Amino acid sequence: MVSIAMSKKTYKIFYRKARRPAEWFLIWLGQKTIAPLSLKGLLRLSRWIACVCYLFDRRGKAIAGANLRLMFGTRMTAARERAITRRAYMNMARVIVNIFWMSRDTLTRIRDQVSFAPIVLETLRAHLPVVTVSAHIGNWEILSQACVANGIPMMSVAKMIGSPEMTDRLTRLRTTIGQQIVPADGALRPLMHALKHGTSIGLLTDQHTHVWEGGTLVKFFGLSAGFSLAPAALSRKFGLPIVFAWSRPLKDGRYRIEPGEFFLPDPQVDDRTRTQQLASAFERVIRKHPSLWCLNYRRWRYIFPEDDPARYPFYARPMRRAAPKV
Repeated sequence: MVSIAMSKKTYKIFYRKARRPAEWFLIWLGQKTIAPLSLKGLLRLSRWIACVCYLFDRRGKAIAGANLRLMFGTRMTAARERAITRRAYMNMARVIVNIFWMSRDTLTRIRDQVSFAPIVLETLRAHLPVVTVSAHIGNWEILSQACVANGIPMMSVAKMIGSPEMTDRLTRLRTTIGQQIVPADGALRPLMHALKHGTSIGLLTDQHTHVWEGGTLVKFFGLSAGFSLAPAALSRKFGLPIVFAWSRPLKDGRYRIEPGEFFLPDPQVDDRTRTQQLASAFERVIRKHPSLWCLNYRRWRYIFPEDDPARYPFYARPMRRAAPKV
């Protein structure tokens, strides 16, 4: 057993080292070939990438379809499922390509390509600092950068993507105009420091967070899901509002930051209740714009005892550790 464990560890180390040159090359290639493109060229490239990924990504399409059927039930026909999934791949391709495109003349391009619904910008400026939250809908990468470009200091949290080296390089691309980014592990302390010193924070909270990692179980599209308590806890601790906003992709290649919901601090609302309110706010936007959500993410990967296992998607597995009831 020890030798098997050691062999797996050795394989993982070898795999990480072996893929580094490929990761560095792809990031370099992306910066060299995507950044000089025109906006029309960017959209053409996005469509091509989306078509290729949709054609070959069988598992991703299966996950997206399972998620859509969970979300909409019998209303989700096969034709509608295919159409929404295709558009979701197009949106995700635009998000990825935009990371590299925005690495050149970042401030100018963001100011030119991203606009705010007036109520969003007014709210952010009137309540500095604020706890901003969003989901992986629209272009989730551009939201905090757009705030910084409009004079609102922001700190965001990023999870590791690929190897540590790849994460570092992508982080440098995201921080070219002053956006502060901290790694997810150990993020709480720098987030608190930022809020104390007038810097707003941006959090993406629709990914799974275990209870023992600072999450809580709430209902999301009718099933139990682990959401981070961080936005609610930080809002309560510092007496700050929570602003949910999201970026809508426009047909001409630009983006518009749209309002979700605004939550004033309320000592009568506990952290779990506030987290449920945030999850419900996400759900309302996603129901209206399902193709703009990251559909091939395994959102309901754990089956909780209080829910009907038959409702879960094919990729879900029973939760092995005990969790409190919703």
